[in-house]
Amino acid sequence: MFQSMGRDFLCPRSVGDDTCTAFARIDGDPASSLICFLPWRMPYRLAHVARIVPRNFLACYEMPRAIVSSEPDLCVRALDALVEDAMRVFDRARLDPAQLLVVGLSIGTAVATVLANRIGARLCSIASADRGDLTLWESPASTQVRKLAEAKGYRLSDFTRALTGLHTVENLANLAPGSRFVFGLKDELIPEPRRQGLISAVHDVLPAAEVSYVDAGHFGTMSETVGRGLGDQAEVEVQRARA
Repeated sequence: MFQSMGRDFLCPRSVGDDTCTAFARIDGDPASSLICFLPWRMPYRLAHVARIVPRNFLACYEMPRAIVSSEPDLCVRALDALVEDAMRVFDRARLDPAQLLVVGLSIGTAVATVLANRIGARLCSIASADRGDLTLWESPASTQVRKLAEAKGYRLSDFTRALTGLHTVENLANLAPGSRFVFGLKDELIPEPRRQGLISAVHDVLPAAEVSYVDAGHFGTMSETVGRGLGDQAEVEVQRARA
């Protein structure tokens, strides 16, 4: 199943509406302390069937199509809208930052990292990359979006300027202790330089963070990591923080 999902992202396809910044939030257990951001182009129901959604969550977000857009400014607007909404969810839950675990899956890690860094919360980053601009330009998953951007006259430098301050490697310093970064050794969608760029940054900025590897592809890495009881582990850690 996961191999076919990876191949599907590698197949040429129509970009569709890559300008839509609307997103969906699935509200879960109000007593939970976990916020999750799903991969690009993956609805919650599919993620649930694929078992890459934590069992218990406060809120789970489907990414807007524009999170990977041929329009640089729309990438920023989409990310900002998600972070602002998640901040409101966090505020309503009246959680201490130390109680919150923010989980990012694939492109969802871009949003998760900005949110966790802003709050000072723990992050679990799964199948991520160092920079959004370079990943959009280099990943086979976003080839059609890159071609559309080039047809509109945009260049890599336009995305670099727009996303300054939002790159994952620029949002590590304020993450809480206990943050984790999980990488797939056979990840077919994250270019090796982008994976190594994040690993190097984590070692430099967060030397105490846990960095681990899964012998699987992009979606298999997410499934195996979440399947290890990510939500249950988060709840145990929260109870310890409250004690």
